[in-house]
Amino acid sequence: MGSRSLLRRMNSLGALRAVISHPQTLRELASSSGLSRTAVDAVASDLVAMGWLTASDDTQVRTVGRPAMTYRVPADVGCLLSVDIGANHVFAVLTDLSGAVLGQSTAAVREDDAAADRIAATLTVCDDLLAAHGRDRSAPWIVVIGSPGAIGADGRVLHFGGTGMPGWIGLDLRERFAWEFEGAVLVEGDVPLGAHAELTFGAARGREDVVYVLCGRRTSGAAIVGGRVHRGVHGAAGTVGEIPELKWAELNEQYGRHALGTPRPSREQIFEMARSGDPSAIEAVTEFADDLAAGAAAMVLAIDPELLVIGGGSAPGADVFLDRFTETLGRICPLVPAVAVSALGSEAVALGGISLATRHLDAVLEEAVRTGDAFPDPSEARRLTRAAAA
Repeated sequence: MGSRSLLRRMNSLGALRAVISHPQTLRELASSSGLSRTAVDAVASDLVAMGWLTASDDTQVRTVGRPAMTYRVPADVGCLLSVDIGANHVFAVLTDLSGAVLGQSTAAVREDDAAADRIAATLTVCDDLLAAHGRDRSAPWIVVIGSPGAIGADGRVLHFGGTGMPGWIGLDLRERFAWEFEGAVLVEGDVPLGAHAELTFGAARGREDVVYVLCGRRTSGAAIVGGRVHRGVHGAAGTVGEIPELKWAELNEQYGRHALGTPRPSREQIFEMARSGDPSAIEAVTEFADDLAAGAAAMVLAIDPELLVIGGGSAPGADVFLDRFTETLGRICPLVPAVAVSALGSEAVALGGISLATRHLDAVLEEAVRTGDAFPDPSEARRLTRAAAA
């Protein structure tokens, strides 16, 4: 009896995973699971009764007799909230449990804002976004906080190599935001979250070993090893920019300083000048590409990846620096991975938070299947997600 119950729970999780991925008919569920139509019907009925799924006629599926029923996760069963807190911005995205975006909101903050002011601005962004969709802080099942720096396993900011953000180092972000939200709170560094986004939504999908370089106001990296983002003991894996000789710490403020003169143009202006053939801008971009490649090579040589992804605010300028970057990388590394440019833009960190949240929920459900007596309903699953994050 116990083994039969376990099998039923496993089948329930398999069906729910399939429907979270995209709405499914019974025929599609039976085909993907290998179960009989009768068994799938029973599992789907259980999930509907628990509130996990809803069924509706799919008029686009043509069958003889009654229209096929399509199963989906109701939009109101639960939601996920991910927040990217930076030195100059706060960006939040709200999704349903499948990761489908419901809305987003952003606000500017100042680099020298005190930590309390930055947190207050973050909460205002979250409140506005939730209210716009008829929700409040009690609604999200999981809230993911993305922050610059190395984030410990307990959610504390252990290190921040950039400038500004006074009072940020040492903050226990998990505890601080757990005071404000009823759901589980997860905290991760912005660069690892960018890697999560690439792994789930971007260029790294389906890849096992990848180097991710986030090149924005700061430049840092993350490693995907065996299909998982590698954190390291202190959440600092990939921070090769701390090596002064690699020149990553102030890369975006320093390259082309001598060639461009004063006042130095913005990053976007430099790229545009290089596209137009300006010699000083081309010299600056060449310097940028060489320094970016030197740090990337350190990571490539360490993990021997199949792919290197360049993301962050400099990615839109890749058309003027990518060839030089790849050439320099090849001079340093005897075996060069494929190189791709991220298409996720400024939303990457927040999207990575949604990826982390969905993985957390899936892991909680898998553990419940393994150890529980019955497949959890949404209310119990939500309780378990918070307990697992504590």
